[in-house]
Amino acid sequence: MPKEQSLSKLVRPRARGQITLPVEFRRRLRIDSQTILNVTLKGECIEIVPLRPVPREELLRDYEQDQIASFLAEDRIDPKTAAKVRRLLARKKRH
Repeated sequence: MPKEQSLSKLVRPRARGQITLPVEFRRRLRIDSQTILNVTLKGECIEIVPLRPVPREELLRDYEQDQIASFLAEDRIDPKTAAKVRRLLARKKRH
């Protein structure tokens, strides 16, 4: 798969700070009027990332107690924290 060519454009903010994203950027990133954008200030740079819905199959799922125990063992967290996690997860299942 060929690497996409980078794009660069100069834009000028309007009086109230609004900018227009160039059409080439919007097309490549599939940004339309319904797209939510995450805007982050990183040092001297502004990062704008379109947010996408998470596909249903990637949503959070419930875990069985043996899976939770395995995860906690793999993380090697202390027993006090593990007990708290178990209590919180058990409380979640009751709701």
